[in-house]
Amino acid sequence: MTTPFRTVELDIIDPISGVASDIADGHGTLPHGTQSRLTQALETVSTLRYSDLGYVREDHVPYPPFVSQAFDLDRGLSLSATGLGASSSYGSLTFLNPTGLMDAVLTGRINDRLPVRINRGQKTYDPIRGLLKDPASDTLQPLFSGLGRNWRPDHLSATVDLLDATSWLDRSMTVSTYGGTGRLDGDSNVAGRNRPRLRGEVCNVTPVLIDATNYVYQVSDGPVDITALYEGGYADGITFAADVEDIYAVSPPAGTWSRQVQPNGTWIRLGSRPVYQITLDAFGHFPSGAAPVAVLDILRQMLIEDIPVPHGTIDASWPVTSDLAPWSAGWYWDGSSSETGTTITQTLLSGLGLTLVSTRRGTLRPVRLQIPDPDTVPVLSLTPDLVSAISAVGLSAPFDVPAWRWRVGWQHNFTVTTGTALHPQSSADRQALVAVADRNAVWLDMRIKAQWRQPSDPDAVITALSRQDDAQTIATLQGRLWATSRQIWAVTVPETLGLHCDLGDIVSLSAPVPGLRQAVLGIVMAEHLRAGDSTMTLQILTITEELAAVLGSFILDQDQLA
Repeated sequence: MTTPFRTVELDIIDPISGVASDIADGHGTLPHGTQSRLTQALETVSTLRYSDLGYVREDHVPYPPFVSQAFDLDRGLSLSATGLGASSSYGSLTFLNPTGLMDAVLTGRINDRLPVRINRGQKTYDPIRGLLKDPASDTLQPLFSGLGRNWRPDHLSATVDLLDATSWLDRSMTVSTYGGTGRLDGDSNVAGRNRPRLRGEVCNVTPVLIDATNYVYQVSDGPVDITALYEGGYADGITFAADVEDIYAVSPPAGTWSRQVQPNGTWIRLGSRPVYQITLDAFGHFPSGAAPVAVLDILRQMLIEDIPVPHGTIDASWPVTSDLAPWSAGWYWDGSSSETGTTITQTLLSGLGLTLVSTRRGTLRPVRLQIPDPDTVPVLSLTPDLVSAISAVGLSAPFDVPAWRWRVGWQHNFTVTTGTALHPQSSADRQALVAVADRNAVWLDMRIKAQWRQPSDPDAVITALSRQDDAQTIATLQGRLWATSRQIWAVTVPETLGLHCDLGDIVSLSAPVPGLRQAVLGIVMAEHLRAGDSTMTLQILTITEELAAVLGSFILDQDQLA
């Protein structure tokens, strides 16, 4: 006989554990103004350890039974035509505070947005001694690792709301602003504005004019490779003069431009006043010198440098160069609005079938929704003897019926230019490119359109992709995935079993219901766990390759669309 229990560990800070006034060196022992090399900690971090049934580790560290209400867990991936999104709810923890035992902690310690770890274990019954035995600490399974919100004390208890690792994405992107004092600090026209930021490969961006008198523009807060400079879409009107160390030292000749590149920014200066708008095609590096090309690699580096998230938040399974999404991409933030980690993530991953999820160990891991390889070894095999309940979950539009067409944008044009804003000598190809914000790669199947009375036709999605071939790959993958009816199944399994998989994992599922009498592969889309239950519910999107492979597909390129 076994009895489940949970342990809770909360990190807290004592903000006044040491102060500089504790140092009492005698007068004259050091020269006046000398700084001491003996540092004093102004705060210390300690850990509170509690449980719901009581637990003692093998090294005799106790976990008193002060948890009166464990948390309910609901987390999952929400589907939308523009991409995947994360939707999570972790509830809260409630601790007993009998006779004011925790008053000193609640009033004198800080716990807001500090780590919280919740584990699950099984006590075994010893029939000889007639008691429950505690398991070894290394056998405990992680249920949650994230952050806690500030204390909410009550008469005899205190509650802590829980946040997962994705809450770090709520941070604003670290930026510097123009002071308006002149030169590289900008003139009064840009005072208070955030400096621009360019990452990866971008098309037709407008640099920020920071000095209207000397025609100086800032391109990014890091090094930038400028592949072309345009005036009203014309590339041959203003020619490159030279790279310089000080862009204010010498004005470039009329009709030319010079560039200053430093780790903290890239600036250009024109030798004469332009008649039409100045735009660039460019590739942006990070201030550290990193220059990732693929979309996930760019996002990873931005989380490290531009947000940044705490050390250890990036999951170990997410390498510096990922093969999960090897697609060239880039984006430009001109500084006109504030950005957070969430908006950056949504911008870079939009339309790619990718999302970031928080693992049970409190790390961020990218997940890609795709048809798994038939030879994929599932993380977990769910058979009828392991499933206590199963029911179908309806999909919302546009996934409730098969899609006959997918359109994926590429090479986003950041400066739409038409009519009199164009230079009269700009080429016809360039005029066509800058006239629209996005070009689309298309997958379609006319047989689906004929077979269904009202098939799905998702809107064209804007992406950060810079290459047509990559966009076509995404369109084809999305078309194959949603060219047939899909089903999400809510499957109730033992909690100990369900904890062996995480969101985005590939599992095998078989059950005595239509479509599942033979084992099929599926993707874990959501999980629901209730305090006190010994079971948990997984939502699994079943994906079979056979029907999608039978359906024919027809791919159009831009020339055919025209």
